[in-house]
Amino acid sequence: MEEQNRLNDRIERKVSLARERDTRVIITRTSDTHRILDIVRSADKGISILRNGLLIRFTTADVLPLLEEYQKAVEALNQSAAKICEKAGVPYRPPRGMENQADESDAGEKKTGKSKSP
Repeated sequence: MEEQNRLNDRIERKVSLARERDTRVIITRTSDTHRILDIVRSADKGISILRNGLLIRFTTADVLPLLEEYQKAVEALNQSAAKICEKAGVPYRPPRGMENQADESDAGEKKTGKSKSP
C-alpha cells in the first residue's frame, strides 16, 4: 500500500511538472538519453544562475567562456544527433536557431571536398 502511495505521488508530481509553462515532456528509450537529460537539467539551472548573476555576482570574463564552451558542446551534440538520425533513417529536426548549421557544415565539405569526420 505504501509503495502504491509513493508511485501515485511520483505520478502526480510528474503531471504537475508537465503542466508548467516551459516544460517539455520527453519519453526516453535509452540510458544515453537519461544521462543527457540529467546533464541538461543541471546545466539549465546553472546557466540561469550565471546569467541572472552576471555583473552582480559573476564577471563577464568568468561567465562567457563557460557559456561558449557549453554552446560548442550543444552544437557538437546537434551534429552527432543529425548523423545518427540520418544513418537510422529517422527524420531529424534541428532545434530552433541551429537549422542552418547542418547546411553550413555540408556547404563547407562540398566546397573543400573534405569531410569533417574520418
